[in-house]
Formats: sequence, C-alpha cells, structure tokens
Amino acid sequence: MTSTLTLGLRARNAAPAKQRYQICLIHPFDPRGQKVGGLETYIRDFITFHPTDTDILFVGVDSIGDLKLGEVRRLTFRGRDFDFLPILHYSDQQAREAARTIRSSLTGQFFMALLRYFGPVSRLIRERGCTVDLRRVEFSWLPTLLRRPFIQMLHGEGAPKLQMDSLLKKYSFVHNIGERFAVTTSAKFLCVNPFITERLQKTYPGQSGKIDTLWTWVNTDIFKPQPFPAMTEPFRIIFAGRLDEFKDPPLMFSTIARLRERLHGHLEFHYIGTSDPHRFAEFAAIEDITIRHGFKDAVGMAATLANAHAGILTSEFEGMPRCVLETLAVGRPVVAVHLPQLESVIHDGESGYLISRSASRDEMIENLAQRFLDTRDAIGTGEINPVQVASAIDNFTPATQLARVFTYHQDIQNARNMTMTPSAAH
Repeated sequence: MTSTLTLGLRARNAAPAKQRYQICLIHPFDPRGQKVGGLETYIRDFITFHPTDTDILFVGVDSIGDLKLGEVRRLTFRGRDFDFLPILHYSDQQAREAARTIRSSLTGQFFMALLRYFGPVSRLIRERGCTVDLRRVEFSWLPTLLRRPFIQMLHGEGAPKLQMDSLLKKYSFVHNIGERFAVTTSAKFLCVNPFITERLQKTYPGQSGKIDTLWTWVNTDIFKPQPFPAMTEPFRIIFAGRLDEFKDPPLMFSTIARLRERLHGHLEFHYIGTSDPHRFAEFAAIEDITIRHGFKDAVGMAATLANAHAGILTSEFEGMPRCVLETLAVGRPVVAVHLPQLESVIHDGESGYLISRSASRDEMIENLAQRFLDTRDAIGTGEINPVQVASAIDNFTPATQLARVFTYHQDIQNARNMTMTPSAAH
C-alpha cells in the first residue's frame, strides 16, 4: 500500500512537460551496498522519497565493483530511478576496516576521486542545473568552486576528550576548517539536533540565519508498531549500529552482564551490525547469550527489532540516533544513558527510561539494569504497549523532516530560475 507520505511527495508533478528540479547528492557511499548508519539511511530515504518532479544525480562509490567509474548509470532503488555516477571502487569490507591515514580512508580516497573526476562531475552538475546536497563538510569546496548553491548538513560531532573510530580524532582541524568554510558558503546549513545548531549560531553569528535544525527520521512505511513477543522470558535486548568507542560498548556489555545476573540467565542480547565486539574485553561475559545478526536491510532490521523486547543506548554523545527512532517506531521501549535530544522521544515509563550520567560507572550499570527490569515488568502487565511507544516518534518521520529538505532545494531553484525541462530519459 502506498503511504500518504509517498503520495504527497510523488504527486506534485502530474504534467510530464513541467519543469523539473535537479538535485545532486555527493557522498562516499553505495546505496546498493551493506553499509548501515544514519548517513546511509539518509541517502537511501532521499532516493526513496524524492518527489516525482525531481531528478537525482548521485555521485558516490561503487562498493560492488560492477560499474565503470566516471560513467553515469540509471539505477532503480526501492522502485525509484536515479542517476548514479561512481567515482571510486571501495568495498564494504574496506569500509569496515579502520583506516590509519587520511589518504587511505574512504573520505580521503573519495576526496581524491572528486579531484580526478572533477571534469565529468562538474559538467553534469552544471548541465543539469543542480543544487547540491552534502553530508560532509569536507566536500563543500566542490559546489563552491562550481558556483552552485548547496545545502550542507552536519550529522554529528565529537567531543575532544572522547574516543572515536575515525581519523577525525587525530585530524580534527580538517573537519573544523571544513565546517567554517561550509557554514560561510552554503545556502542552508542543517544540524541534527538543536544543541549543535545553537553552538554553530553562537560560533558564526553572521551566518546564524541560515543555520537550522533538521531532526533525523524513521521510515514508518517499514518500521511500524508490532506486538511484543508472546513471552518476556528470555528477555531480549537489542542494539543496532557500529560499536564505536564513543558509544561506550563496555558500559553496554557490563549492563547486559549485570542484568543477566538479576534475571538468573533468562536474557538474550541481540546485535545488528558488522563491528567485532570481541575487541572489548567486557564482551566475553555475555558472548554466550549474544545473537549477532550482522547486516540487515531496513525490512530485515524492522523484523529483528520486533523480535526483541527493548533497545539499549549508552553513547556519550550522538546526533539523534536513528537506531533509537527505529526501535521506538517498531514499538520497543529504549533504556538509554541521558542525552538531551533523547528527551524528545524517550519518556520515562512510556517509551523507555533515561538514566542520569554519573561519575560511578557501577552506579550507571545498576541503574540501567534496574530500568530494564522495570521495563520488563511493565511489558508483562501491559503498562507499556507498542502503539504507545511508537507514538513517541510521531514528529520524526520523512513527512515532517525529509520533506523540508526537498522544499529548501525547490525554493533555491525557484528563486534562481534553475529548474530544467525533462530530458528524453523522462
């Protein structure tokens, strides 16, 4: 069944001769691949929900190795057509391995590929009259050089004292320079939560008018409330995503181990993702009760989440974690260490619990474990139900968030008379 959102976004252009909007996405990613995360979901959903009066050109990475670099191919993804211009071969396996230098990293190699293929990339963007949509500030030089308006988004940011599985912890100045340049040159600068927005508005007061918040979203065509498993024994806790150090996997694993003791072993921990948990010593205590699901596409992730009872998040910082939104959308409460943005979706006793940060890790572990026990009891008595949990993310859907991005691009193109008539391909 076609959703109201899909109809709304796709029905804007019924007349085939009407002028069309042109958007170029640039990101080191292949939507056909197995890489998952907030950035990747953004791009897949951007393709899925783009309006029918809009053409998408995606400059990205061939992770499979079956496409000719520098050559545009018309591809279909989730039933939607888009033009794909791969400029780098970089497999999913390579992307999972932490790079040791900027030059060997995916971002670094993609940067160099943009230079190598500057001719065909710039020609296509100019010929089509595209506005550009960027996920990384490091690439903001390209539309600026081409004098094309672009919308920049900052998905997250680290804290200097925290560990990240990224070269940015070593070369943070590269990101900082890119951020300053992108804020100055972009037509619109979007942040994933109001706390980042506030920081940037204070840091760049002269550009504050273009800086705004765009919350992330969850595809509610796929992630829908599902009944809880028939029994709460074993109690199943789930986490989806990369096991970056800033997500504090040791705290997560220690919490599961403590809860295992409290539940006398009647517990399972489910992990959706491709990171190796063995690099954290704390995982050994729960390895035998852990089910590792590896990569899951959106449909598979929704089904796996529905087989669990509750989600967990122990991150020291985040944007707006999509795994939390997806878990809630399926109707599963989340117990998490407090982050300010989570107050918007995790309401104590209704859609999960937020645990205050403490200098004592043991106190945090005990509090997390206790809240999972409270959640288990509430599920058993019916005090928490999936529809109630899912209602917490009503404002975090493509209809309320992603549609704004398309409107920004359209407004820019309308103001500059940039729209083009359809090509023969349409």
